[in-house]
Amino acid sequence: MPASAPDTPDSAGAVATVRLTRSIAIQWVLASVVGFFAFAYCFAFVLAVIRGTSLEPIVVTGTALPNGGRWLLVAMGSLVLVVIPHELLHGAFMARYGDAPSYGVGVSHFVLPYAYARTRNASYTRNQLLVALLAPVTIITAAGLLAMAIYPSPVLIVPLAANAAGSVGDLWMAGVLCQYPADVRVSGHPRSGAQGFAIYSPTGATVERLPGAAILATTAAGTVGTLAVSTTVLVGLVFQSLAFGSGSLVVEPNGWTLFRHELRADGAVLEIGGRFLGAIALAGGVAWTLLAAAWRSV
Repeated sequence: MPASAPDTPDSAGAVATVRLTRSIAIQWVLASVVGFFAFAYCFAFVLAVIRGTSLEPIVVTGTALPNGGRWLLVAMGSLVLVVIPHELLHGAFMARYGDAPSYGVGVSHFVLPYAYARTRNASYTRNQLLVALLAPVTIITAAGLLAMAIYPSPVLIVPLAANAAGSVGDLWMAGVLCQYPADVRVSGHPRSGAQGFAIYSPTGATVERLPGAAILATTAAGTVGTLAVSTTVLVGLVFQSLAFGSGSLVVEPNGWTLFRHELRADGAVLEIGGRFLGAIALAGGVAWTLLAAAWRSV
């Protein structure tokens, strides 16, 4: 997570400020946890294509549940391993466009542990900061997929998914920046100690968000939030099935069947509808946009 904390003399002239609040930190945590499983599925699918096999049906044995703590440790260890190159890539591009960064770790609002690359007294154009934000997820993912093509091993799935899930905050900040014109400049939040950034007009003129950006951002936030909640519920049902079922759990993705659970003599069948889940997430995003518009009008 890159951060910039300059003491700019024209802080009062910011056209917009973005601050990491407790609510946003909680959203990032939920999105990162759900994103880890989603990204792991995507990379597993790529590995299956490389191997010329089929990913589905996904079979999870009942004996996997007691070892969940071990897999959690593996995931956390992989996350620690990818944090170093992740932050170094942030820092390399921040130094390229601004100043040499410092590095560290912290916990935001006691809920979001994070590592950072930070510069002081530096500002960036929108596109420069976008490059610095997106470099780790782009470069590490590309390198990982190349390594997977050369050495098709499932060992690469966890670190790649951990890096992508750890980039949720970067993607969120990039989405905010994309709502503004390319000629704005970005530097640290004017409030001392605040986590976030401020957007400035290079000419001092009024800067507006791009047409439709606010609606698109609200819809995207509602869609991701609905997807995170729905996925969390489904993951809970999976673990419940493993805890109280017998044998193996077979996950069979289906187009429009939201959820079907069946206990059989040889195990349990769990059928999840990807298209239905996507439609529910999109509907949640639209509903959130309408509620936000109604709240603003009141």
